[in-house]
Amino acid sequence: MKRVPSLALLTSTLLLTPLLGGCGAGPNANSGAESSAQATPSAALAAQSVLSWQALRLGDSGRDVVTLQYLLRHAGQTLSVDGSFGSGTDSAVRAFQRARGLSVDGVVGGNTWKALIVTVRQGDSSNAVRAVQDQLRSGYGYSSVTVDGVFGSGTNTALRDFQSRRGLSVDGVAGLNTWHALVTGSSAPASGTTASLAQSILNNSRITLGTSSSTSGGNPRQNIADTAAGRAATRGCASDANCGLTVTLKRSMLQGMATMAAQNSLYITSLAGGVHSTYSDHYAGLALDIGIWNGVSLGSPNSAHTAARNACIAAGSDPSQTFNAYNDSSGGHDNHVHCAWN
Repeated sequence: MKRVPSLALLTSTLLLTPLLGGCGAGPNANSGAESSAQATPSAALAAQSVLSWQALRLGDSGRDVVTLQYLLRHAGQTLSVDGSFGSGTDSAVRAFQRARGLSVDGVVGGNTWKALIVTVRQGDSSNAVRAVQDQLRSGYGYSSVTVDGVFGSGTNTALRDFQSRRGLSVDGVAGLNTWHALVTGSSAPASGTTASLAQSILNNSRITLGTSSSTSGGNPRQNIADTAAGRAATRGCASDANCGLTVTLKRSMLQGMATMAAQNSLYITSLAGGVHSTYSDHYAGLALDIGIWNGVSLGSPNSAHTAARNACIAAGSDPSQTFNAYNDSSGGHDNHVHCAWN
């Protein structure tokens, strides 16, 4: 899915913290920090700590856009469900934001996602149910699920299996945490395929995974080992390297790493751990930092910076979020190359 820089958005009773300096924050990072007319979050949200959501906007496409479109329909908006965030979806998002007292910017960040989400369970029939069914069927391979908007026994069985595999409460109810896992799918514990990919990275002699991090249990090697074992990776936070949060390393980033290693050797200095900027893609499991490229240190600007950045882009990283000493909109990348995937 084409995406703007992912946003780690606070969904607790605390206010959003200001953007801090560090690696990997996109130029549009603040776009998801929407203001809400509500003085306090709902009880359901107050129980949450930090959830990372994919921010969607005009030009994006993919499964999460389909989910967005179904939810907008459920909320009474009129638009096509085609997986493409075009002008019609943009207008519907803005109309929804205006009606809910949110910042009207057309960007579907954390507050907009939370306002769109409704709890659904067996017996319900709605476009919100279609959104769940579409994610289960097309996003996670539950081929027995029919996208008909009717939450029957088949949808219930599939959802319970999904919840079990991701360490969620197995109740067959699509509440906030289940919606979050479905939408960021990406943020669910690794499937066997992703786990196998992580294991292959562990076994790849061309990839050296750093064993140092200010986050306990958050160094690159441990992050990959946890992913190979089907566990979430320990991540840091901008204000606290040991904030106790986890994230699932995304398959797109892991595949990109493996692709680069087919013809190059690389030393990974950071994945999810450490202190980065508040909205860093590291904290969404989408970014990696390279410290050595084909035996050449990236500790200072040199030609290897260019070679590593080009290789990341060739392996699918987002050019606008792939930084080195010479392509650096945010600063702080003179001593490594930062690559982030969608």
